[in-house]
Amino acid sequence: MPKKRDESIGFPELHTQLRLISKLLAAQLKPTTGQQEMVRLLASTGASNAEVADVLDTTPATINATLQRLKKKAAKTSSNAADTAIGAEAKPEGVS
Repeated sequence: MPKKRDESIGFPELHTQLRLISKLLAAQLKPTTGQQEMVRLLASTGASNAEVADVLDTTPATINATLQRLKKKAAKTSSNAADTAIGAEAKPEGVS
């Protein structure tokens, strides 16, 4: 006779299951996705640096440093895009 499942699963068990699922999904993406992209993806879910670090088997300090690099890169990209747009507006018509 099969055992009856305990339907009173608590938060700790669910949390453990979610962490395991997250690690399995991250493991599938790792070979095709760089660490910066993995950090960007996981951070965009609202996960804390510690949670992202847990999934990627690294430290929260590494995640923090990666996020800082991503912010600098984004600021530089948006600044370059704004400079390009301003430069295009400043050119007289007919000049390329």
